[in-house]
Amino acid sequence: MKLIYPVKSKDGNLTRISSLKVHLKNKSNSIYDTLDQYEKGLGLKIKKTIKEVKKLVLLREIINLHNINGIKRMDQIRTMVKQIKSGKEILSPCELPNIKLVKTKYSEWILFDGHHSLLSYMIAGRTYLHEVPHFIVENENGHVNDKEILIFFGIHSKILNDSDWRKYVINWQAPKEGQLCKREQKNMGELFNSISVFYNKNKNYNVVDI
Repeated sequence: MKLIYPVKSKDGNLTRISSLKVHLKNKSNSIYDTLDQYEKGLGLKIKKTIKEVKKLVLLREIINLHNINGIKRMDQIRTMVKQIKSGKEILSPCELPNIKLVKTKYSEWILFDGHHSLLSYMIAGRTYLHEVPHFIVENENGHVNDKEILIFFGIHSKILNDSDWRKYVINWQAPKEGQLCKREQKNMGELFNSISVFYNKNKNYNVVDI
């Protein structure tokens, strides 16, 4: 697991990385169990470094797990955009990033928590992943497999094959029978474009073209 924060620098390409190792006693433990152990401070080894970013990851190319109908809290996004533009980061009450991601062995980045936060950063003009505070959950090989990703679909994972997750998103705000949905927006760029219509109607919130 890695906890990454932007570091102010001349080129804007430095990050502060805390590498955390969580030892899971049970092989059936999920990504959420890993996060839970971190929050409880169990079995951690922390190594802190400041690194220059070599490979840029576009926020637009990150895979979303919600369609536009799963983005309901527009007022919250407005508030977060103001906060970002004032120079503050979007963090939890514990000062930890809301944005949480995993990466597949095919180098696909998947956002499993923090869609509202990441959209707010995009609206505020951030372009690359290293420009926003975020968590990365990974195994010793630096990625997760398709089976591990199914945990993000909760009870609906039982009807999905390992690779099927790419075709679907989840909407926990919908009734149970409508929570698993066919994917409409294939990445955060398309999700960003979908909410741009809303912001462009509001003179006080202009979406930055990224």
